[in-house]
Amino acid sequence: MASSLWQRFPTINAQLQDLIAYLPTLIKSGNPAIDNRMKNLISSGGKLLRPGFFYMFAQLGQAADPKRLRSAAAAIELLHTATLIHDDVLDNADQRHGQPALQIVTGNRTAIYAGDFLFTSYFTEILKAAETREQIQTANDIMRTILVGELDQLALNFHTDATIRAYLNEIEGKTARLFSFAAGMGVALSHGDKATQTAAESIGLSLGMAYQIRDDILDIIADPTAASKPVRHDLRQGVYTLPLLLASRKEPDWFESALAHPTNLTDQDVITINNKIIALDGPQEAEQQVQTYTSQALKLSQSLPAPIGNQLQHLLTTLLTRKS
Repeated sequence: MASSLWQRFPTINAQLQDLIAYLPTLIKSGNPAIDNRMKNLISSGGKLLRPGFFYMFAQLGQAADPKRLRSAAAAIELLHTATLIHDDVLDNADQRHGQPALQIVTGNRTAIYAGDFLFTSYFTEILKAAETREQIQTANDIMRTILVGELDQLALNFHTDATIRAYLNEIEGKTARLFSFAAGMGVALSHGDKATQTAAESIGLSLGMAYQIRDDILDIIADPTAASKPVRHDLRQGVYTLPLLLASRKEPDWFESALAHPTNLTDQDVITINNKIIALDGPQEAEQQVQTYTSQALKLSQSLPAPIGNQLQHLLTTLLTRKS
């Protein structure tokens, strides 16, 4: 079942239901046990944000081949899922979407190869979807961009002196560019005009930046007993996000001391540091950046025709004010 987020948009919701049925047919590695694990991950309750966003923008063109659209939407979700599997290995995550993370069940090496397999499935679907060589090249470029973004994050891990610009560049590559790609590809495959595609890509980029910063804020402020996923996870992994970076500039000596041995933090250490970030208004100041990107996306969406512009504004508001 698609996320309740999409029930307000019947056309998109129906397309996502079809996509949910289609995705498991693409997982055929030849290893039934691993295939079933990957199918469970794909169907275990993600929001389908990126393919839903793709379908929303695919309404802006003149005409589209439904099968091409479905393959493109599948490719986008497969790429996203592959990166999640690799992230969980790197982070030694226990859970994903409420069930044991793949590497917990299969081991790291198997999980890495499973993620790699999904990358190949991504390209298979792109080849079904694309109408031009340029679209294939764009799909290749976005995968490269995401991987560079992940490498940038690893390079910044455990560095409280990372610049805000470095952080923003990292989340642009890791998260925001896929939203931008989904929006632009939706317009392109529905034969929308170039100006609309450019606007869609800009909206996607702003949405992706705001979405990731909001996610990073929630990792700091969400109630661990009520959150839909683990919180305070970034700090444990040495992923120093915008709220921490902003707070650490106010009392750098305190953070330097508190994080002198970041791989040996106790639960109480994490709580103490987390509370310090909140006390120094790190989340509140990061929220200002969320609002800047949200305003950019909302302003651009006003130029889109009704009802899609209105749908998009509702979606943006829902996503970027979420509490979990």
